[in-house]
Amino acid sequence: MALPQVVVSPSAAKRIQHFDCWVFHDELTLPKQSPTHGEVVELTDRYGTFLAYAFFSARSHIAARIVSTEQHRPVDRALLAGRLTAAIAKRRVEGTNARRLVFSEADGLPGLVVDQYGDILVLQSRTAGLEPWKPTIVDLLRETIHPKGILERSDKEFREEEGLPAVTRVLTGTVPDRVLIEEHGLKFWVDPHHGHKTGFYLDQRDTRQRIRELMTPKARVADVCAYTGAFGIAAASCGARVVCVEQEEALLGLIKENARMNNVESRVECVAGDAFYWLESKAGSGERFDWVLLDPPSLAKSKAEMPKGRQALHHLIVNALGALEADGTLALSICTYHLLGLTEEIIRIAAEQRGLRLRVRALSMQAPDHPWILQMPMTRYLMSWLVQRDGSRAV
Repeated sequence: MALPQVVVSPSAAKRIQHFDCWVFHDELTLPKQSPTHGEVVELTDRYGTFLAYAFFSARSHIAARIVSTEQHRPVDRALLAGRLTAAIAKRRVEGTNARRLVFSEADGLPGLVVDQYGDILVLQSRTAGLEPWKPTIVDLLRETIHPKGILERSDKEFREEEGLPAVTRVLTGTVPDRVLIEEHGLKFWVDPHHGHKTGFYLDQRDTRQRIRELMTPKARVADVCAYTGAFGIAAASCGARVVCVEQEEALLGLIKENARMNNVESRVECVAGDAFYWLESKAGSGERFDWVLLDPPSLAKSKAEMPKGRQALHHLIVNALGALEADGTLALSICTYHLLGLTEEIIRIAAEQRGLRLRVRALSMQAPDHPWILQMPMTRYLMSWLVQRDGSRAV
């Protein structure tokens, strides 16, 4: 059966030929009978030359997501199997039993995310075009990974623009309430059913390890926006004394349990608090830390929210710097795509406001199992800055 043909603009055609994978609504010329929401379509240039197969969306501002640019490789079970096999083969992650197996467009599977926690898989379906293929993907994952269970965590945050309902359900096998994972000698409980993202910040693995390399015994550390306490516990494992600050009080029990499991409970204090108010209070009180670990949630989910997000980030950084000892280090992680290119400038302005000179100790980004494709800017979404006070005119 012939697929609907959709003509794209010359600029979009050029981007597709150079490995970009998104086409927007104003770049399409639809046929008289518009494709169905979520249907696979064939994209052509204005001369009718084939460009790609794509998932079509009648609702999202991203109207077409490229799946294949080879005309002899349409979207079918064989294509999906090949993409899954290739993605999994690239995940050579050491020192842990938790990893991201599939990262959406970066692995040629738009809208699909699959995370592995031991013998449990957590799947997210973020696009309407992927929905009809979900049973096929589950079958392929069972054949390839042989998990004990696969949980779907297709949250509202990702699906609303596609007109899809939020879904949390077990797709196959059994999935316990919690799963135990290991990461470079540390152990953590993961809640795949209710935790942020799919239950754990797998993308911060390299940054946690870098902080452990730089941490000194007896350092005084504030882990702000602590979530499961992974950063703070990593610091405490090096002998640091840590305060974990988390607004969601329900998570404090999990942090304490993770601290006990890693034999660092005597060095970890848990505090329920809002990051903005807590940092502002510490900066004004005179209490100082050798490290402030700051990993705020996304502060701007769209371009329209960038001014507000920039202001919020500036406020956090100013007070985090104000809570540092004279040679203290701020480890700042930004997962807000729209602010990534502005982060260096925001840090610099905040440092000027405090009268500080900062030395960059390290830069890191998302772990390699969350690949960044150079021609797909949206696949780079996380950056961590480790900056140290290096002299000042005013404290």
